[in-house]
Amino acid sequence: MDFGASMIMQRDSECAEDTLPNMFWGLDPVHRVFAKLYIKDILELKKSQPVPGVFFYKTHPITKVDILGTIVQKREREKFFSFGVDDGTGVISCLWWKKQRAMENVKLASSSFGLNLLEQLNRINQLEQSSSQLELGDIVQVRGWLRDFRDQREVNSTSISKVVDPLFAAQISRMLELPYLYRNFYDKPFEMQKDSPEQNAFSQQGVQTLSLQRKIRQFLNQNGVKNFYQRELEAIDSLACIAQQDRVSLYLQHHPPQTSQDCPSTACVSKQIHEVFEDAVCALQEEGVIFQKVAGPNELYLVTDEEKELHSVTLGIIRDDSTRPKYVDKGCPFLHIMSCVRHSYSAGVSEATVQRVLDRLECNSEIVSTMDRHYTAT
Repeated sequence: MDFGASMIMQRDSECAEDTLPNMFWGLDPVHRVFAKLYIKDILELKKSQPVPGVFFYKTHPITKVDILGTIVQKREREKFFSFGVDDGTGVISCLWWKKQRAMENVKLASSSFGLNLLEQLNRINQLEQSSSQLELGDIVQVRGWLRDFRDQREVNSTSISKVVDPLFAAQISRMLELPYLYRNFYDKPFEMQKDSPEQNAFSQQGVQTLSLQRKIRQFLNQNGVKNFYQRELEAIDSLACIAQQDRVSLYLQHHPPQTSQDCPSTACVSKQIHEVFEDAVCALQEEGVIFQKVAGPNELYLVTDEEKELHSVTLGIIRDDSTRPKYVDKGCPFLHIMSCVRHSYSAGVSEATVQRVLDRLECNSEIVSTMDRHYTAT
């Protein structure tokens, strides 16, 4: 769809997520830890639209979980086991990837150095095998990353350990721990501490930039925009109005006029609007929503989700290279894929852009992540 038609079809809509801006997610202590949640709540977590792989319990961003439950389903595939774990509130699928090939590689490395590592490694492997030989009815503790695959919520496990608990001590402890965590952390909204005027101003500026960022993203999604120039966005009245309200109000808040002559001029207002558009577009680039083949504020921006050539190049690289002996077991590592994309498509493609393409391909069941940031074709 061309940009002129997009301007005609543009409609305003409110953003569904009333959460902390993603630039401040790292300040929330729940983010990037293994959150101990009921499986029922894990299955109902709201998925973040701008950042794949992030889910929300109320206003808290969740990426990893820690669950304790009973195995009620077990399936074995060529490269992984799939366990259905039930904690009494729901059942979720937990994937455990096989690692036999890694043992062979380490064995070769150990013998080449002449060190007595093989015996220690065998002991570790025996412990791992004993813990992975799980059966129906076993109590397990699972830690891993959350993801959606073919519209099904699942845990890409980093560890699964059998819990020997004849007196139910671990389960009773979890039953007492979870209500405390919900009451004191998960159910309470995270609030930023504003210790200084500078931090307060920075937070306000970030939130106000986010409002325009969300509107731009909605505009791109609703109208199927494939590419644009920043000046074209600035020409859209609804977006320019948001930028003007946000930036000018922030300017007046910190530079209150004493007389009518102190009010910002038209040139000053235009400059402020241009700056807030720059901030919003830059934030979208950092998220991988948009990118440029040729860097520069006056150059063309491409919408990642609509750039079919980039998706096709990335998928072709994974399909070809995942059959190579060095990648056949674990899949292609992310850095290898990104290097090939930059060589075959454009050197200006960012890491966030490649990750967004991979997440979209996985969501469409064209590829699957086999280990942390390793991918293979389906």
